[in-house]
Amino acid sequence: MNIEQIEQLIKLVKENDVAKFKYKNFEDEIEIDFTTSQQEVSQHTVTHSNVNEEATTSNKTDKTNHNKEIKSPMVGTFYLQDSKELTEPMIKVGDVINEGDIIGYVEAMKVLNEIPSDVTGEVQEIVVNHGSNVEYDQVLVRVK
Repeated sequence: MNIEQIEQLIKLVKENDVAKFKYKNFEDEIEIDFTTSQQEVSQHTVTHSNVNEEATTSNKTDKTNHNKEIKSPMVGTFYLQDSKELTEPMIKVGDVINEGDIIGYVEAMKVLNEIPSDVTGEVQEIVVNHGSNVEYDQVLVRVK
């Protein structure tokens, strides 16, 4: 996206009184937020440091529990097996999976894409139901 296109986008967002706008594709990501004033930004910065401390604390907890998430790499429909009729799912809660194991499939544009695990561990929760629509970066499975 070039500067002229970005300027046109900002102008369009302002003219239509849009408070927040986010655009993302494979090459560009633009987020426009007109909701915070300068005073709110400085207050947000102070709060942000507190949030970072909380995030660090929760990350320590996550590392202690070894909780990890497998997320969808694309938008589509999630299946627990390569057939739309559920017979035997690829994984179940309690299964031990290894990095590289196929945990399910996301169908996008009539193509069934394998979703490999990027972690090793025990399946704690399958967050998305078989046949459900998923978004990019949505949590599919939690692993301990």
